[in-house]
Amino acid sequence: MSILKSIREQKGYTQNDLAAKTGLSLRTIQRLENTNKVPKGFTLSALAEEFNMDPSALQAKFINTKRSRDSEITTIRIINLSVLSFLGIPFGNLILPLILWRSNRDSQLVDDVGRRIVNFQILFTLILSLLLILLPFTVAKLFPGIPLILISVLLAYLFNIVVIIRTAIKIQHQDFDFLNLPLRLI
Repeated sequence: MSILKSIREQKGYTQNDLAAKTGLSLRTIQRLENTNKVPKGFTLSALAEEFNMDPSALQAKFINTKRSRDSEITTIRIINLSVLSFLGIPFGNLILPLILWRSNRDSQLVDDVGRRIVNFQILFTLILSLLLILLPFTVAKLFPGIPLILISVLLAYLFNIVVIIRTAIKIQHQDFDFLNLPLRLI
């Protein structure tokens, strides 16, 4: 939640009330609430005066919130990239992300996004395992001599790498609406 919105609501002000009391435009109040950017200059002074705060204390609240959000995003990036451990460790796509997610669940954002990443990897692993179990019995008679198991594993790994890259791009753009699967195992 926005620092400005939180303080404003504690005081019982609407955005229009705050704009009128501080002399700032409604658009400025809305922009500060939506972006959570640190106010500067006259804007900072006007808000600090209205909230009976020292300007440096108000500015520190904004900076601490930004650092916290940056830390959460970094943790989500690490969880996503840890999935790549499946390339060298069997079931690494489950073990390392699960450990990282469980140790950083104190943040709502990390808990939600990490849960979706781990959930996808569990489903991926279950489907790949089932495919590898059934493939020799069904395909060996239809395509003798073709290493379909190896081809299937390589295609599955490639698919998982594409999902990891796509997820990393979404995280970079702070778009956390990904891997919302209808089936949730955790």
